Amino acid sequence: MVWLAASKNGLLLPIICEPGETLTHENYIEIVLPHALSEGQRLLGDNFIYQQDNATPHNHKDSIAWIKKNFPRFIDEKKWPPNSPDLNVLDYYVWDAIGHNMHWDNVKSYDSLIDEIKKGISRVPKNDLLRSVQNWSSRIVSILKTKGAYIK
Repeated sequence: MVWLAASKNGLLLPIICEPGETLTHENYIEIVLPHALSEGQRLLGDNFIYQQDNATPHNHKDSIAWIKKNFPRFIDEKKWPPNSPDLNVLDYYVWDAIGHNMHWDNVKSYDSLIDEIKKGISRVPKNDLLRSVQNWSSRIVSILKTKGAYIK
């Protein structure tokens, strides 16, 4: 499992779990959230909005409590539509860009896969990422126009 986040100022440093390791709300709170907070502050300062998808560990009551206590602002599950990849820059741009920027013939093992993922992350063009993040508001309008239907 690879955890990653995006901002208008770049991609946050990833967290890569060991093979077979499962993300639980406990390790999400212990490892991922403090990292996301410090990386968010590094890239954006103290006033940013944390957005996450609807994965079970993310929406656990303890995870939500930690986020509300520590993050400056947060789009909570009541304000975020379920199954909304059209509104998540990681889903509508970043993961695809990483995959296109990886040299797949170099992947021969778990370690080489992780190495290529890291290189793929570093090769995502910052201008394209910025454009994708800035496109978020217009994507909301498009989704409203289609009454929640998938958009391209």
